[in-house]
Amino acid sequence: MKLLILSCLTFSAILAQQTSAPGGNLCTYTPVGDESNQKAVPIQDFRSSGLDFIRPNWCITHCQDRKSVKVAARFNFANQSTLVPTYKVRLHNTRENGMKVHAELTSGVPTKRDDDPFNFCMDDNVSAQIDTIVSTYNDIETMSEALNYYINKPGWAYLIYDMGNPPSIIETDNVKHDLNYCSKFANKQFPDGTYGLYQVFAGLIKADSP
Repeated sequence: MKLLILSCLTFSAILAQQTSAPGGNLCTYTPVGDESNQKAVPIQDFRSSGLDFIRPNWCITHCQDRKSVKVAARFNFANQSTLVPTYKVRLHNTRENGMKVHAELTSGVPTKRDDDPFNFCMDDNVSAQIDTIVSTYNDIETMSEALNYYINKPGWAYLIYDMGNPPSIIETDNVKHDLNYCSKFANKQFPDGTYGLYQVFAGLIKADSP
Protein backbone atom coordinates (compact mmCIF):
# COMPACT_ATOMS: atom_id res chain seq x y z
CA MET A 1 0.00 0.00 0.00
CA LYS A 2 0.99 3.55 -0.61
CA LEU A 3 2.68 5.38 2.23
CA LEU A 4 -0.09 7.58 3.53
CA ILE A 5 0.84 10.72 5.44
CA LEU A 6 -2.29 12.05 7.06
CA SER A 7 -3.32 15.66 7.01
CA CYS A 8 -4.44 16.55 10.54
CA LEU A 9 -6.16 19.69 9.52
CA THR A 10 -7.92 22.77 10.76
CA PHE A 11 -10.55 24.62 8.75
CA SER A 12 -8.05 27.20 7.54
CA ALA A 13 -5.44 24.68 6.42
CA ILE A 14 -7.42 22.07 4.50
CA LEU A 15 -5.12 19.68 2.64
CA ALA A 16 -2.10 21.80 3.48
CA GLN A 17 -0.53 20.87 6.82
CA GLN A 18 0.73 17.27 7.01
CA THR A 19 1.69 15.26 10.06
CA SER A 20 2.35 11.62 10.86
CA ALA A 21 -1.08 10.96 12.42
CA PRO A 22 -0.20 11.64 16.08
CA GLY A 23 -2.17 9.33 18.32
CA GLY A 24 -3.94 7.82 15.34
CA ASN A 25 -2.98 5.22 12.75
CA LEU A 26 -0.53 5.46 9.87
CA CYS A 27 -0.44 3.08 6.90
CA THR A 28 3.01 2.26 5.53
CA TYR A 29 2.30 -0.58 3.12
CA THR A 30 4.06 -0.58 -0.24
CA PRO A 31 1.70 0.33 -3.13
CA VAL A 32 0.97 -2.23 -5.84
CA GLY A 33 -0.86 0.08 -8.24
CA ASP A 34 -4.50 -1.00 -8.15
CA GLU A 35 -5.56 0.63 -4.88
CA SER A 36 -8.65 2.76 -4.52
CA ASN A 37 -7.69 5.72 -2.35
CA GLN A 38 -10.15 8.00 -0.60
CA LYS A 39 -9.52 10.96 1.66
CA ALA A 40 -12.05 13.07 3.53
CA VAL A 41 -11.36 16.29 5.45
CA PRO A 42 -12.53 17.78 7.69
CA ILE A 43 -15.13 15.34 9.05
CA GLN A 44 -16.97 14.90 12.32
CA ASP A 45 -16.14 11.24 12.83
CA PHE A 46 -15.90 7.84 11.12
CA ARG A 47 -16.44 4.17 11.89
CA SER A 48 -15.80 0.93 10.02
CA SER A 49 -17.21 -2.61 10.09
CA GLY A 50 -17.22 -5.89 8.22
CA LEU A 51 -13.84 -7.29 7.12
CA ASP A 52 -12.21 -4.10 8.30
CA PHE A 53 -9.11 -5.17 10.25
CA ILE A 54 -6.06 -3.16 9.22
CA ARG A 55 -3.91 -4.94 6.63
CA PRO A 56 -2.27 -4.21 3.24
CA ASN A 57 -5.55 -4.54 1.32
CA TRP A 58 -7.57 -2.31 3.69
CA CYS A 59 -5.75 0.37 5.62
CA ILE A 60 -7.01 3.56 7.23
CA THR A 61 -4.78 6.47 8.17
CA HIS A 62 -6.24 8.95 10.63
CA CYS A 63 -5.41 11.38 13.38
CA GLN A 64 -6.37 10.78 16.98
CA ASP A 65 -9.32 13.16 16.78
CA ARG A 66 -10.63 11.33 13.66
CA LYS A 67 -11.36 14.64 11.91
CA SER A 68 -9.61 13.56 8.72
CA VAL A 69 -9.07 10.17 7.13
CA LYS A 70 -7.29 8.48 4.22
CA VAL A 71 -8.16 4.98 3.07
CA ALA A 72 -6.19 2.67 0.78
CA ALA A 73 -8.17 -0.38 -0.34
CA ARG A 74 -7.74 -3.12 -2.92
CA PHE A 75 -11.17 -4.19 -4.12
CA ASN A 76 -11.97 -7.47 -5.83
CA PHE A 77 -13.90 -5.96 -8.71
CA ALA A 78 -16.48 -8.21 -10.37
CA ASN A 79 -15.75 -6.93 -13.89
CA GLN A 80 -12.07 -6.95 -14.87
CA SER A 81 -12.62 -5.58 -18.38
CA THR A 82 -10.54 -2.56 -19.39
CA LEU A 83 -13.76 -1.05 -20.77
CA VAL A 84 -15.17 -0.56 -17.27
CA PRO A 85 -15.06 3.20 -16.60
CA THR A 86 -12.59 4.39 -13.99
CA TYR A 87 -12.97 7.83 -12.45
CA LYS A 88 -11.27 10.29 -10.16
CA VAL A 89 -14.06 11.84 -8.10
CA ARG A 90 -14.06 15.01 -6.01
CA LEU A 91 -16.97 15.96 -3.76
CA HIS A 92 -17.02 19.43 -2.27
CA ASN A 93 -19.67 20.32 0.31
CA THR A 94 -20.23 23.98 1.23
CA ARG A 95 -22.82 25.90 3.19
CA GLU A 96 -23.63 28.04 0.18
CA ASN A 97 -23.93 25.42 -2.58
CA GLY A 98 -24.35 22.07 -0.84
CA MET A 99 -22.71 19.00 -2.36
CA LYS A 100 -21.03 19.43 -5.74
CA VAL A 101 -19.49 16.46 -7.53
CA HIS A 102 -16.85 16.38 -10.26
CA ALA A 103 -16.05 13.01 -11.83
CA GLU A 104 -13.08 12.82 -14.22
CA LEU A 105 -12.95 9.76 -16.48
CA THR A 106 -9.42 8.33 -16.40
CA SER A 107 -9.96 5.14 -18.43
CA GLY A 108 -12.63 2.90 -19.94
CA VAL A 109 -15.96 3.74 -21.55
CA PRO A 110 -18.17 6.18 -19.60
CA THR A 111 -21.44 4.91 -18.14
CA LYS A 112 -23.74 6.18 -15.40
CA ARG A 113 -26.67 5.22 -13.26
CA ASP A 114 -29.87 6.51 -14.79
CA ASP A 115 -31.21 7.76 -11.45
CA ASP A 116 -28.04 9.40 -10.17
CA PRO A 117 -24.82 9.75 -12.19
CA PHE A 118 -22.84 10.52 -9.02
CA ASN A 119 -23.92 7.41 -7.11
CA PHE A 120 -20.95 5.06 -7.58
CA CYS A 121 -22.87 2.20 -6.00
CA MET A 122 -24.05 -0.04 -8.82
CA ASP A 123 -25.85 -2.64 -6.68
CA ASP A 124 -29.31 -1.13 -6.20
CA ASN A 125 -29.93 -3.18 -3.06
CA VAL A 126 -26.71 -1.98 -1.43
CA SER A 127 -27.49 1.62 -2.38
CA ALA A 128 -31.01 1.40 -0.95
CA GLN A 129 -29.80 -0.30 2.24
CA ILE A 130 -27.35 2.54 2.86
CA ASP A 131 -30.13 5.13 2.53
CA THR A 132 -32.35 3.14 4.89
CA ILE A 133 -29.63 2.63 7.49
CA VAL A 134 -28.62 6.30 7.53
CA SER A 135 -32.25 7.40 7.88
CA THR A 136 -33.04 4.82 10.59
CA TYR A 137 -30.14 5.06 13.03
CA ASN A 138 -28.87 8.12 14.86
CA ASP A 139 -25.28 7.30 15.80
CA ILE A 140 -22.44 6.44 13.48
CA GLU A 141 -21.31 3.39 15.48
CA THR A 142 -24.70 1.73 15.02
CA MET A 143 -24.81 2.76 11.36
CA SER A 144 -21.45 1.10 10.68
CA GLU A 145 -22.50 -2.18 12.28
CA ALA A 146 -25.87 -2.07 10.51
CA LEU A 147 -24.12 -1.75 7.15
CA ASN A 148 -22.37 -5.05 7.72
CA TYR A 149 -25.39 -6.77 9.27
CA TYR A 150 -28.09 -5.79 6.78
CA ILE A 151 -26.09 -5.69 3.54
CA ASN A 152 -24.56 -9.00 4.60
CA LYS A 153 -21.93 -9.47 1.90
CA PRO A 154 -19.11 -11.82 2.89
CA GLY A 155 -15.65 -10.32 2.46
CA TRP A 156 -16.87 -6.71 2.35
CA ALA A 157 -15.48 -3.90 4.48
CA TYR A 158 -17.42 -0.71 5.21
CA LEU A 159 -16.40 2.80 6.16
CA ILE A 160 -18.90 5.53 6.99
CA TYR A 161 -18.13 9.17 7.68
CA ASP A 162 -20.26 11.66 9.55
CA MET A 163 -19.25 14.69 7.52
CA GLY A 164 -20.38 17.20 10.15
CA ASN A 165 -20.87 20.85 9.27
CA PRO A 166 -19.59 22.04 5.87
CA PRO A 167 -17.22 22.79 4.30
CA SER A 168 -15.62 19.43 3.56
CA ILE A 169 -13.85 17.66 0.71
CA ILE A 170 -13.84 14.01 -0.33
CA GLU A 171 -11.44 12.83 -3.04
CA THR A 172 -11.35 9.29 -4.44
CA ASP A 173 -9.02 7.68 -6.98
CA ASN A 174 -9.74 4.48 -8.93
CA VAL A 175 -13.53 4.70 -8.71
CA LYS A 176 -15.31 2.06 -10.80
CA HIS A 177 -18.89 1.25 -11.75
CA ASP A 178 -18.78 -2.27 -10.35
CA LEU A 179 -21.14 -4.48 -8.33
CA ASN A 180 -18.38 -5.22 -5.79
CA TYR A 181 -17.76 -1.55 -5.03
CA CYS A 182 -19.82 1.23 -3.47
CA SER A 183 -19.10 4.89 -2.82
CA LYS A 184 -22.04 7.20 -2.17
CA PHE A 185 -23.35 9.86 0.18
CA ALA A 186 -26.67 9.93 1.98
CA ASN A 187 -28.58 12.70 3.74
CA LYS A 188 -30.38 12.33 7.06
CA GLN A 189 -33.05 14.62 8.49
CA PHE A 190 -32.98 14.97 12.26
CA PRO A 191 -36.06 15.59 14.45
CA ASP A 192 -35.21 19.29 14.76
CA GLY A 193 -35.41 19.68 10.98
CA THR A 194 -31.67 19.91 10.36
CA TYR A 195 -29.81 17.57 8.02
CA GLY A 196 -26.69 15.47 8.32
CA LEU A 197 -24.47 14.20 5.50
CA TYR A 198 -22.87 10.75 5.53
CA GLN A 199 -20.41 9.17 3.10
CA VAL A 200 -19.99 5.40 2.65
CA PHE A 201 -16.94 3.74 1.10
CA ALA A 202 -17.23 -0.05 0.84
CA GLY A 203 -16.68 -3.14 -1.23
CA LEU A 204 -15.36 -6.67 -1.55
CA ILE A 205 -11.74 -6.62 -0.39
CA LYS A 206 -9.14 -8.71 -2.18
CA ALA A 207 -7.98 -11.75 -0.25
CA ASP A 208 -4.68 -11.37 1.57
CA SER A 209 -1.66 -12.90 -0.15
CA PRO A 210 -0.53 -16.18 1.40
